[in-house]
Amino acid sequence: MNAKKLWALGTAVSLVAPVLAQYQPPPYQPPPYQAPPPAYQQPPAYPPPPPPASKYQQSPSGSAASTHATSRPQGIQYHPWRVQIEGGYTITQSDSVKTLLNDGGNAGLGITWFPTAAIPLGFRVDGSYTSHPQTLHALDLASQSTGQNIADGYTDIYGGDLDAEIDLHLGVHSREYFFGGIGWYKERTTLKSVTYQQGNICGFFCYPGYYPVYSTALTSTTDWLKAWNAGIGFEFPLSDPATFFIDGRFLRIKQPQNGGYWDFIPIRVGIRF
Repeated sequence: MNAKKLWALGTAVSLVAPVLAQYQPPPYQPPPYQAPPPAYQQPPAYPPPPPPASKYQQSPSGSAASTHATSRPQGIQYHPWRVQIEGGYTITQSDSVKTLLNDGGNAGLGITWFPTAAIPLGFRVDGSYTSHPQTLHALDLASQSTGQNIADGYTDIYGGDLDAEIDLHLGVHSREYFFGGIGWYKERTTLKSVTYQQGNICGFFCYPGYYPVYSTALTSTTDWLKAWNAGIGFEFPLSDPATFFIDGRFLRIKQPQNGGYWDFIPIRVGIRF
């Protein structure tokens, strides 16, 4: 039994050996070349923080400007010539004028000249216009003198003042000023009479009735009257050269034909630039 196994094994070897002898393994192929990974690089550092903002920075136009200064008002700067626009309310004072005129509104325009910044003394010229309605007592007197039914009237006072002004700074952002001088004014009085005429009065519908018709009964204007005034004011900066101001003055106007004096207190607010 063992001899048969050995004979079969030898036969198998003799058959396989020539095939194995002819077999040649394929030639060795090296793996494809791969570049080594790049060396480790340090990530870029963060940029340094910007330096703290300087108190003074260069503006795009090349002039130095202070960001701190532009964030707050610049104060009142010196300007030799300034123009002002003003308006307000005029209060009648003396009994002689209170019985004839009510309080009224005012408007004005002026110019101020300060020769030098070293001395806070300047000069100003103000022109003003004021309109005062007539009181009921004045209308009654006018009706008696004209013999007409005077129902409405007003007195316009217009003219100007030539004053000296002294400025006193209360700090960087405000100042007080005193002024006073002489002036010349005219007074124009207009009286209107009223009559009632019959006709149709129309609203949502028309109906017969009487309606008032006003007409000018009298207009008179005085010559230039002498006056003097004195006052006080306060001024605050806006955006240079503009400033805001408020002032009040005592104004006395001499009346014609020894008629005494009319006293007023004009209170005005305005802008200078």
